[in-house]
Amino acid sequence: MITSVDVCNAIADVIAKLWPDRMIYRDFCSADHQRPSSYLYVTKSGFTDANIDMVCWEMEAELELFCSTDAYDISSTEALRQDQEAVLLAFGAPSLQVGEEWVTLTVQGGGMDMGSAFVGFSAQWFTERPRYHDPDEAAPKMQNVVTTITGVEKRL
Repeated sequence: MITSVDVCNAIADVIAKLWPDRMIYRDFCSADHQRPSSYLYVTKSGFTDANIDMVCWEMEAELELFCSTDAYDISSTEALRQDQEAVLLAFGAPSLQVGEEWVTLTVQGGGMDMGSAFVGFSAQWFTERPRYHDPDEAAPKMQNVVTTITGVEKRL
Protein backbone atom coordinates (compact mmCIF):
# COMPACT_ATOMS: atom_id res chain seq x y z
CA MET A 1 0.00 0.00 0.00
CA ILE A 2 1.30 3.46 -0.93
CA THR A 3 1.43 6.11 1.80
CA SER A 4 1.92 9.87 1.66
CA VAL A 5 5.44 9.30 3.00
CA ASP A 6 6.17 7.07 -0.02
CA VAL A 7 4.89 9.74 -2.41
CA CYS A 8 6.89 12.46 -0.65
CA ASN A 9 10.01 10.28 -0.87
CA ALA A 10 9.45 9.77 -4.61
CA ILE A 11 9.12 13.55 -5.08
CA ALA A 12 12.34 14.07 -3.09
CA ASP A 13 14.14 11.51 -5.30
CA VAL A 14 13.29 13.49 -8.44
CA ILE A 15 14.42 16.76 -6.82
CA ALA A 16 17.67 15.13 -5.63
CA LYS A 17 18.43 14.14 -9.24
CA LEU A 18 18.03 17.78 -10.31
CA TRP A 19 20.55 19.04 -7.75
CA PRO A 20 22.54 16.15 -6.22
CA ASP A 21 24.72 18.53 -4.19
CA ARG A 22 21.83 20.38 -2.50
CA MET A 23 20.31 19.54 0.84
CA ILE A 24 16.60 18.63 0.92
CA TYR A 25 15.13 19.38 4.33
CA ARG A 26 12.16 17.25 5.33
CA ASP A 27 9.47 18.23 7.85
CA PHE A 28 11.76 20.74 9.58
CA CYS A 29 13.92 23.56 8.26
CA SER A 30 15.95 25.64 10.69
CA ALA A 31 16.40 29.39 10.31
CA ASP A 32 20.13 28.89 9.58
CA HIS A 33 19.63 26.34 6.79
CA GLN A 34 22.14 25.89 3.97
CA ARG A 35 21.70 27.68 0.64
CA PRO A 36 21.02 26.58 -2.02
CA SER A 37 18.63 23.95 -0.68
CA SER A 38 14.96 23.06 -0.49
CA TYR A 39 12.35 22.19 2.11
CA LEU A 40 9.72 19.53 1.29
CA TYR A 41 6.77 18.89 3.59
CA VAL A 42 3.27 17.39 3.45
CA THR A 43 0.48 19.91 4.06
CA LYS A 44 -2.53 17.59 3.72
CA SER A 45 -3.12 13.84 3.50
CA GLY A 46 -6.19 11.64 3.76
CA PHE A 47 -8.56 9.37 1.90
CA THR A 48 -12.20 9.17 0.84
CA ASP A 49 -14.35 6.16 0.00
CA ALA A 50 -14.12 4.87 -3.57
CA ASN A 51 -16.12 1.65 -3.03
CA ILE A 52 -16.51 -1.02 -0.35
CA ASP A 53 -12.88 -2.14 -0.41
CA MET A 54 -11.03 0.77 -2.07
CA VAL A 55 -10.18 4.32 -1.02
CA CYS A 56 -8.90 7.33 -2.93
CA TRP A 57 -5.90 8.90 -1.23
CA GLU A 58 -5.19 12.59 -1.73
CA MET A 59 -2.03 14.30 -0.62
CA GLU A 60 -0.73 17.84 -0.93
CA ALA A 61 2.89 18.83 -0.39
CA GLU A 62 4.86 22.04 -0.64
CA LEU A 63 8.43 22.55 -1.78
CA GLU A 64 10.22 25.72 -0.76
CA LEU A 65 13.31 26.49 -2.82
CA PHE A 66 16.20 28.53 -1.42
CA CYS A 67 18.83 29.88 -3.80
CA SER A 68 22.31 31.14 -2.98
CA THR A 69 22.73 34.64 -1.59
CA ASP A 70 25.40 37.24 -2.26
CA ALA A 71 27.71 38.96 0.23
CA TYR A 72 24.79 41.16 1.33
CA ASP A 73 22.49 38.15 1.96
CA ILE A 74 20.41 39.02 -1.12
CA SER A 75 19.03 36.23 -3.29
CA SER A 76 18.40 36.41 -7.00
CA THR A 77 14.75 36.28 -8.05
CA GLU A 78 15.92 35.12 -11.47
CA ALA A 79 17.76 32.15 -9.92
CA LEU A 80 14.64 31.30 -7.91
CA ARG A 81 12.48 31.42 -11.05
CA GLN A 82 14.93 29.14 -12.84
CA ASP A 83 14.89 26.64 -9.96
CA GLN A 84 11.09 26.76 -9.82
CA GLU A 85 10.89 26.18 -13.58
CA ALA A 86 13.34 23.26 -13.35
CA VAL A 87 11.09 21.55 -10.79
CA LEU A 88 7.96 22.14 -12.87
CA LEU A 89 9.65 20.65 -15.96
CA ALA A 90 10.97 17.65 -13.99
CA PHE A 91 7.39 16.75 -13.03
CA GLY A 92 5.89 17.34 -16.49
CA ALA A 93 4.48 13.82 -16.75
CA PRO A 94 0.92 13.38 -15.39
CA SER A 95 2.01 10.59 -13.05
CA LEU A 96 4.85 9.69 -10.72
CA GLN A 97 6.26 6.23 -10.12
CA VAL A 98 6.16 5.26 -6.46
CA GLY A 99 7.75 1.86 -6.00
CA GLU A 100 6.00 -0.52 -8.40
CA GLU A 101 2.92 1.68 -8.79
CA TRP A 102 1.98 5.07 -10.24
CA VAL A 103 0.16 8.03 -8.71
CA THR A 104 -1.49 10.95 -10.47
CA LEU A 105 0.52 14.08 -9.74
CA THR A 106 -0.08 17.72 -10.57
CA VAL A 107 2.50 20.41 -9.93
CA GLN A 108 2.07 24.16 -9.78
CA GLY A 109 4.38 27.07 -9.12
CA GLY A 110 3.25 28.73 -5.91
CA GLY A 111 4.83 32.16 -6.22
CA MET A 112 7.76 33.64 -4.41
CA ASP A 113 8.68 35.21 -1.11
CA MET A 114 11.76 37.07 0.05
CA GLY A 115 14.59 34.65 -0.73
CA SER A 116 12.46 31.62 -1.65
CA ALA A 117 10.12 30.23 -4.28
CA PHE A 118 7.34 27.66 -3.85
CA VAL A 119 6.09 24.66 -5.79
CA GLY A 120 2.89 22.84 -4.80
CA PHE A 121 2.23 19.14 -5.39
CA SER A 122 -1.14 17.36 -5.44
CA ALA A 123 -1.15 13.57 -5.66
CA GLN A 124 -4.00 11.09 -5.94
CA TRP A 125 -4.06 7.29 -5.97
CA PHE A 126 -6.37 4.38 -5.24
CA THR A 127 -5.55 1.59 -2.85
CA GLU A 128 -7.19 -1.10 -0.77
CA ARG A 129 -9.02 0.23 2.26
CA PRO A 130 -6.77 0.06 5.33
CA ARG A 131 -7.67 -2.88 7.60
CA TYR A 132 -10.35 -4.07 5.15
CA HIS A 133 -11.40 -7.74 5.22
CA ASP A 134 -13.62 -9.12 2.47
CA PRO A 135 -16.70 -10.66 4.15
CA ASP A 136 -17.01 -13.22 1.33
CA GLU A 137 -13.63 -14.71 2.12
CA ALA A 138 -13.70 -17.64 4.50
CA ALA A 139 -12.79 -16.74 8.05
CA PRO A 140 -9.51 -18.24 9.24
CA LYS A 141 -9.99 -21.63 10.89
CA MET A 142 -8.70 -22.36 14.34
CA GLN A 143 -7.06 -25.74 13.90
CA ASN A 144 -4.64 -27.18 16.38
CA VAL A 145 -4.37 -23.98 18.35
CA VAL A 146 -2.77 -24.65 21.70
CA THR A 147 -3.59 -22.42 24.62
CA THR A 148 -2.45 -22.61 28.18
CA ILE A 149 -5.09 -22.04 30.82
CA THR A 150 -3.75 -22.08 34.37
CA GLY A 151 -0.86 -24.26 33.33
CA VAL A 152 -3.02 -26.91 31.56
CA GLU A 153 -2.78 -27.28 27.79
CA LYS A 154 -6.05 -27.61 25.88
CA ARG A 155 -6.54 -28.18 22.17
CA LEU A 156 -9.39 -26.23 20.56
